[in-house]
Amino acid sequence: MFKVFGFVKKNNNLSHDEYRAGHVGYHNSFGRRLKNIRGYILNVRSNRDLAKDFKNSEIIRELSLNEPKNFDSQWNGFGQLMFDNYYDYINAKQASLDKAGPEGLELDEMVAKVGDDFNYLYSGSPFQFNVDETIICPVMRPEKKLFKIVQFIKKKNELNPILYSSYLKGKYCSIFSDISGLHGLIINHRTSFDVMTNFFKPDAECFSTKGIKRRDRFFNSWDTIIEYWFLNSNDFFKGRFEKKLLSNLKKFEDKYFAKSFYREVDETVAVIPKRNIASEFYHR
Repeated sequence: MFKVFGFVKKNNNLSHDEYRAGHVGYHNSFGRRLKNIRGYILNVRSNRDLAKDFKNSEIIRELSLNEPKNFDSQWNGFGQLMFDNYYDYINAKQASLDKAGPEGLELDEMVAKVGDDFNYLYSGSPFQFNVDETIICPVMRPEKKLFKIVQFIKKKNELNPILYSSYLKGKYCSIFSDISGLHGLIINHRTSFDVMTNFFKPDAECFSTKGIKRRDRFFNSWDTIIEYWFLNSNDFFKGRFEKKLLSNLKKFEDKYFAKSFYREVDETVAVIPKRNIASEFYHR
């Protein structure tokens, strides 16, 4: 599976909740219809603050390591796009043959424009990048909203990337597999593979000097995102930060991480990820 993340900052004319409504509602209705899309998840930064609004919030502050200042001023949400391969990804924005008309199915040109709302929904281009995904615990979604936490991590510069990845997948994350209430754990390493050229127009803001500077500043804060799904917030705080576990994790983080910090996000699954072989017609 070819997986792409895209972080976005809301348009200044919108409040955070207005952005949420526009992205989850109108924009998602076109994004989920991209050609050959195999998974589409939107994560909007929660209105709750982990460091202020929870009973055990002091643990979050204790665990945060060199959290960058004003990090949240750079983003409001991020989408996850999944395709079978790179070719399907760069050719996804095409008119879709899925609009019913008087003569049967018709091509819908608005799908190719993904709603044509970029300039009104976002402030600048999305920060789009490819990730190398490792599923430690498959996501099991019940018929209710899960408590989802994302951990932003930046490794220490001197640590070999291959060793870092191995340690993270092994010692760091495998110990969470049996925590009560855990419903999913996925590691996403950002790669250097260019997924913006050929996807955005050449004159897009992301290719300008200003756009590149914005993106580099954002990327400098982290290189890995770990997604955790829990049945509820109590399971997260009780299991993820049990005293013995907390001590072991702290030692690991101090040794290998340059930065580490957390955010709660509200997840909307527009197209549930499908990693099996695609059917010949309408697999969404």
